[in-house]
Amino acid sequence: MLFGLLMFGAALFNWEYFFKQRKAQMLVKFAGIVGARLIYALLGLFFTLFGANSYFGLEWF
Repeated sequence: MLFGLLMFGAALFNWEYFFKQRKAQMLVKFAGIVGARLIYALLGLFFTLFGANSYFGLEWF
């Protein structure tokens, strides 16, 4: 859950440090900064929901 929240926060607040990392630069070059932010926001939401599902035993998936 924490990993997903971190990714979502980085995408939402456009953390320069996060998007200057070597692994994020590949996605920024491929999709542009707006596309990379959108992809990271969606992945962050997915990982957060998946973590909440696993931790709290919800029946979403």
